Amino acid sequence: MRRVARYFFVLMVLLACCTLPVLAEEAQYGDAAVEAEGFSRPGNLCDGSRTDWASADGPARITVSREGGIAALYIEFDRIPQAWTLTDPAAGRSLSCGENGFLHEYVDVSALGESLPQKVVLEFEQGADIGELYVFSEGELPSWVQIWQPPCRQADLLLVSSHSDDEQLFFAGVLPYYAVERELNVQVAYVVQHFEANGVADHQRPHEQLDGLWTVGVRHYPVMSRFPDLYAESKNRDTALSQALSVYGSAGYTYEDFVDYLTWCIRRFQPLVVVSHDLNGEYGHGTHVLCAAALGDALTRAADPAQDQETAEEYGVWQVEKTYLHLYPENQIVMDWDTPLESLGGRTPFEVTQEGFGCHKSQHWTWFYRWIYGTSAAPIDQAAKVASYSPCLYGLYDTQVGPDTVGGDFFENVETYAQRAQAEAERLAEEERLAREKAEAERQAQLEAQAEAERIEREQKAARRRLRMGLAAGGLAAIVCVVLVVYLVRRRRKR
Repeated sequence: MRRVARYFFVLMVLLACCTLPVLAEEAQYGDAAVEAEGFSRPGNLCDGSRTDWASADGPARITVSREGGIAALYIEFDRIPQAWTLTDPAAGRSLSCGENGFLHEYVDVSALGESLPQKVVLEFEQGADIGELYVFSEGELPSWVQIWQPPCRQADLLLVSSHSDDEQLFFAGVLPYYAVERELNVQVAYVVQHFEANGVADHQRPHEQLDGLWTVGVRHYPVMSRFPDLYAESKNRDTALSQALSVYGSAGYTYEDFVDYLTWCIRRFQPLVVVSHDLNGEYGHGTHVLCAAALGDALTRAADPAQDQETAEEYGVWQVEKTYLHLYPENQIVMDWDTPLESLGGRTPFEVTQEGFGCHKSQHWTWFYRWIYGTSAAPIDQAAKVASYSPCLYGLYDTQVGPDTVGGDFFENVETYAQRAQAEAERLAEEERLAREKAEAERQAQLEAQAEAERIEREQKAARRRLRMGLAAGGLAAIVCVVLVVYLVRRRRKR
């Protein structure tokens, strides 16, 4: 019994040691060495699974070494990062990173100097959670690496999606068509965040969110609120809304909080067109209903300078030109997401969105999977084949530019920011051309006036010369006459 107890004690000590933070651990990542200090579970940094994470228990650092030089790093954080620092100790140069708060962050290490460093040090504050770290050599950049641009300063289109995956389901086709085919500035704003749902932490869905957006061609980083993902559902819109307000109210959030958030989104991104959920919440999801209702109030509030002074001072007020709601019954248009496009590699916008939803593996157990893919017996390969809550059907909820007459395009009667910039550039170019022509005309007029003045001056000089010559000739004639008269008088006297 004593031997068994001794073995049990040793086993418990070993297990306890495994749960303690590791002060330093070195791992091999390809031909790069990664050494972590101050992280619990440092082995998770390069284990190939981003849902296993390492946490900084205090100020922590990661040292990456590679003899051939380090060209880039790619970090998939488990939680939104705070600012952190990348240093090349040999050159004494540093980069400030993490300032954009990207969950998936690409770092161009070559920005540190002219030559690639063989060692870099990453320094983090307490609380940094890292799911996976990748090290790349020069010329090595896999296609799955996401190099995000900051959120739009001015969005042509703002898609307001309640949850991560709604943008791939009920708004199927929108993102690849307008972000890739039309090359517009597309911004996605989520009404809830997915780092936890119903009090349970989620370490998978935030990654799926970014993977899905990247797959369908979105390059501007999305924004999300602080609201948790809470559930309420009813086929009756009023009931769904009241249930949603009840569950969010129990978490400390009010309807005004949602309106404020969407007002902030509209003023910050200054969208020309906004697209969002069905007023009835598609299948009656309370958060979808809450999103559509709050958006309606936010559209009015964002354009009112008396409302929400803080965002008005920071971003100014903003009047959205057109707003479409999914399935809205008035001023309806039908979108074509089933035409193959060269910009999408010959695929249709709907097919690309199906690939985007493929990234949301945590949601594939739901009825949404059959809704967008169909079954083996009846596969869905076109958006037009989706029987319920058609992703092709929208209604013009609000317009400042008149009704649609052609249909099939959210931007009918709306010039995009690029078109406006082009028109402004052409206007300025025309003004410059006219100014040049005016300046040239004025120069020519000045030259002609100068030539005319010179001609007049020449004529005046010639006239003065003629006058002087005439006066001289007259004077001479007068003298001759006087002399002649005197001569004749004297001659006569002599006689």
